[in-house]
Amino acid sequence: MALPILKDIVIIFGLAFLVLILFQKVKMPTIVGFFITGMIAGPQVLGLVQDTEQIRLMAEVGVILLLFTIGLELSTEKFGEFKRTALLGGTLQILLTIIIILIILSKVGLNFGKALFIGFLVSLSSTAVVLKVLQDSEQIESPHGMVSTSILIFQDLAAVPMILLVPVLAGANKGITLPSVILKGAIIIAFTLIASKYIIPRILHLAAKTKSRELFLVTVIFVCASVTWLTSEAGLSPALGAFIAGFMVAQTDYAHRAHGIILPFEEIFLSFFFVSLGMLVDLNFLFTHYTLILAGVAIVIFIKFLINNVVGFLLGYSIRVMVLVALMLSQIGEFSFIISESGLRYGLIDSVTFQGLLLVSVVTMALTPFVIMASPHIADRFMKFPLPRKVRRGRYYEKPAKLPEDHLIIIGTGLTGQKLVNMADENNIPYVGVDINPEVVNRLKDEGYNIYYGDATHLNVLKHFNVSEAAVMVVAITDYDSTVHVVHEARHLNPLMKIIVRIRGFEDEEPLYRAGADIVISEKREATKRITEEIFTCYKDICKLE
Repeated sequence: MALPILKDIVIIFGLAFLVLILFQKVKMPTIVGFFITGMIAGPQVLGLVQDTEQIRLMAEVGVILLLFTIGLELSTEKFGEFKRTALLGGTLQILLTIIIILIILSKVGLNFGKALFIGFLVSLSSTAVVLKVLQDSEQIESPHGMVSTSILIFQDLAAVPMILLVPVLAGANKGITLPSVILKGAIIIAFTLIASKYIIPRILHLAAKTKSRELFLVTVIFVCASVTWLTSEAGLSPALGAFIAGFMVAQTDYAHRAHGIILPFEEIFLSFFFVSLGMLVDLNFLFTHYTLILAGVAIVIFIKFLINNVVGFLLGYSIRVMVLVALMLSQIGEFSFIISESGLRYGLIDSVTFQGLLLVSVVTMALTPFVIMASPHIADRFMKFPLPRKVRRGRYYEKPAKLPEDHLIIIGTGLTGQKLVNMADENNIPYVGVDINPEVVNRLKDEGYNIYYGDATHLNVLKHFNVSEAAVMVVAITDYDSTVHVVHEARHLNPLMKIIVRIRGFEDEEPLYRAGADIVISEKREATKRITEEIFTCYKDICKLE
């Protein structure tokens, strides 16, 4: 007996294969590809998929698994040295966005609840799209990449209470009040704390002891499904339950294993979510109101760009980092889709508003890869503006009290930079460390190291650290474009100084040598060379590869 849903799945994934192949060639995000797949397969275009309700059910499973993995993120060290940026920066960014949207929408006569709800949607950016672009361009560990990632993770966490507040904003006529939600939330929190300490670790430990991958998978899904069901029965959002389940697993020693085992299921089911959203698009609305949608896109990008720059300044970052981060977070993200659909279900917004928000979100996400590719050039333009010094260099920038000579300058105090700082300190080598992360700088200064905050891509910053009199400079930052820029400026100031550059991957070394580097060391290339040498020690009569 044939199952109709199997035919729909074949159509969706077959069409998605063709669309995503095309999207890969033009470097468009896969999320938008799934969205386009839904538009084509849905009733508005070809009408190939008939059982849209089944697709919607699988989409809800994808949302639940997404929230579960976000809960798991609380056990990871992704925040790293950017905890302050995530907490303070993320809070400021969300609050300022919501306040500005409230002011704008109140001027056009929208009531407080709906205006606040739309503020929620606009405040969130796309973790999936931004991280995908950062990974593909190997910028994930750059300063602007880490700042963006930290704020995105905070936004994902902030989406949970936003989802929880949707029924409250929808109105008291549904019998839902803020005190009742708070009471239920308190009960859920108490249950979470008890279960995460005494119940979940024991269950996962029993499953892990068997060394059965299948049993561990079943156990993780059971935990996720049971907590989600209990939360739903309590009248709260199933998405909140999934997040709580992820948080409980995150407190155990099995968080990374659970994340790895659940991730493929999340990606499969989440693709149905974006496909189902594509099926909801009204093409007649798109063609009729395209000017309004484009205006909405421009307004959203401008507002978020402006707010993110303000937040970057308040956090103390230089103009380059501020602009790069602001451009990366200028879109509306996938969690806004989830929240907007919830708002539509509760009657908080009508279908017309939903269509408008949906299309504005998709267009901003589709533009993101191109915006990020252009962001270094835009940042360079901003660096040339006659802005106040604290804006150009960052609020935490300070000159060294005493300028050394024949010293070592270390640009970037990550893992490599900190080891070099320790080496210089132990061997009484005069040195100055420069880093663009104020949290790292403050910590190392408190530990007694000679570290200063500064963006070394600025010529005047390099002058203040007496580059013209330095003996050696080591550039150990993760942003390749910034590395080339620093080397070029440093060589201009000091033609005789030895410049040593560390790069992470297999980036082109020639631009660095042309910029003035004396030695370029690739971590991955050196690792590959060492591994090759070790392999050939195991075999006889084989010449070593050059």
